[in-house]
Amino acid sequence: MILAIDVGNTNIVLGCIDEGKILNIVRIQTNDKCSAVEYAIKLKDILDLYNIPHRGFEGAILSSVVPQLTNALQEAVKLL
Repeated sequence: MILAIDVGNTNIVLGCIDEGKILNIVRIQTNDKCSAVEYAIKLKDILDLYNIPHRGFEGAILSSVVPQLTNALQEAVKLL
C-alpha cells in the first residue's frame, strides 16, 4: 500500500493506493503552523480511524503547492 498526500493551499488530501485502487480519501485543513509531529499525529489518527496499519506502507507520494509544508510532511511520514 502507498500513502498519497496532495497538499493544496486550503486542504491536504490523503489517500491510500492498494493494488492500483484508491482507498480512503480524506481531506484535512492545510495549516502551515503545524509541526511535523502534529501532522504525524493527524496522519496516525486518520489511519487508525480506518483501521489501516501505519507501518504497513511500501512508500509514500507527496505532491505540494505549499513549499513551507513539504519538509514537515516528509518528516511526519517518516515518523509513522
